[in-house]
Amino acid sequence: MATAPESAATKTAADEPASYLDMPSERRTLAKAHVATLSATAAKVALALPIGADVDDFRRVLAAEAKP
Repeated sequence: MATAPESAATKTAADEPASYLDMPSERRTLAKAHVATLSATAAKVALALPIGADVDDFRRVLAAEAKP
């Protein structure tokens, strides 16, 4: 029998990535937002590349996406 996944409300600070880092909660929140943005951009680039693309192609397209 599978157990229900933990909700975000029941997680403690120790369950978060890099919880051992001593940083104010505001800074941690901003860091999480930054990581989410980077992750979304990387996913978008990965979906746009052909299956045979290599890491250099990924870097080139990612750098182009990062430019305003």
